[in-house]
Amino acid sequence: MLPALLEPLGNLTILIVEDDPVALDLLRIPLERRCRKILTAKKGEVGLKHFKNNVIDIVITDVNLEGKIDGIAMIKTMRKTNPNIPVIFMTAYSDEEKINEMIKLNACSLIKKAVDLEELFVLLLGINKQLHKEQTVDLGQGIFYRKRDKSILKGFAVFELTDRECQILDLLINADGFPVTYEEFHKKIWRGQQMTMDSLRMHVNSIRRKTYHDLIRNHSRLGYKLNRIISE
Repeated sequence: MLPALLEPLGNLTILIVEDDPVALDLLRIPLERRCRKILTAKKGEVGLKHFKNNVIDIVITDVNLEGKIDGIAMIKTMRKTNPNIPVIFMTAYSDEEKINEMIKLNACSLIKKAVDLEELFVLLLGINKQLHKEQTVDLGQGIFYRKRDKSILKGFAVFELTDRECQILDLLINADGFPVTYEEFHKKIWRGQQMTMDSLRMHVNSIRRKTYHDLIRNHSRLGYKLNRIISE
């Protein structure tokens, strides 16, 4: 597959859980070249720790794992925290009972081992497209806001937003181009606590630095509004 076609994978953080070290490396090495971050585990317990401590986009896991929990039990636990986490199961066996369990978990796909990398890349591109559509807002100028992990994506660079910056940006996005008044910021973001104009301006300017200055415009004596510059 042409490298240019795989560029969209550059924003993904993927967790691979596989107890065979050779099979694990066969996945890890090519994915590390394409993805933002690859986390690996050989046991389901370790996979759960990675899931708890990191923002994971996609989980790729073997069905049969060494240790106390197998791949299906691990995903069931993950789904209690994030019911929509995309999952690709790997298996070398045709076990109808386990396949039915995977279907109940709404697995994105089941692939046979040894894994065909081109097939895997096609699956990942499809999942990434759906994730991008559902969770990412185009702010213009090639910059995207990913709500799930509160981050700004500028090419391969990632800038984290604070909780308050996310709240401000969400409020501006939901206003759909109309101004958000100072009173609305005070009521909906500061929730009645003291808000100074300097504090609001500081947060707005921080968002501008992480995106671009013209994204948020002052609306004279009223508030701020979003001014996305979308290139055609």
